[in-house]
Amino acid sequence: MVLYNEYIIYAVKYMSLDLVKLFWSRCRMKLLEKLVIEEVISKNNTGFFIRELCRDIGEQINSVRRELINLEALWILRSHEENKKKYYTMNKSCLIYNELIEIFLKTYNVLDPIKEFFKGRKNLDLVTISESVLNFREEGSNNIVDIFIIGELDKIEFNNFLEKTFFGKKVKYAIMSLEDFTDRLEYNDKLVISILSQKGIIFLRDRLDIQSTIEDKLRAIKLFGKN
Repeated sequence: MVLYNEYIIYAVKYMSLDLVKLFWSRCRMKLLEKLVIEEVISKNNTGFFIRELCRDIGEQINSVRRELINLEALWILRSHEENKKKYYTMNKSCLIYNELIEIFLKTYNVLDPIKEFFKGRKNLDLVTISESVLNFREEGSNNIVDIFIIGELDKIEFNNFLEKTFFGKKVKYAIMSLEDFTDRLEYNDKLVISILSQKGIIFLRDRLDIQSTIEDKLRAIKLFGKN
């Protein structure tokens, strides 16, 4: 146990942060990522049972069961039974609990699953995301919206994706049709202009070349205001 703890601390300090290599197993890495971030984000984390974890991290039940047994044996996880189900959570008494929290908070990049979600979706012309919503240590953002989408997207599917990817953290988003957006932009709609001029906005997709358009509009508005 002591040697294992010392190896992790050494690896975090001196090795590349490829967590799959660090923890030897993609399933183990995904389990710890899920449980660590839930520990930090969730206000009422009572734990997760095995089939729930399989669904959330997309791994086979045998692999998940094996890794849960290993992690509990290492005192990294703890378990309890309720309603004939076994639930797992992080073990706060683990000697490297704080180190694990820091590792996964620093290495979890929410942009990766977001980019994968929007990849290949042909009905979307614009996707923006605010930098501030990517920080799991913050309660929320002061943005009008955190994610802004122009095009067609199933809201139920997107809500499920956000719940899973942001671990229940509240994310504000807006979806607008291309026709509505074009009309609003033409007449310098305050809401649209405000959303697209928010600080720290990242353009994940911009088929309409909105990034340059909004810059031109803002310059024009400033010049008009001076006159």
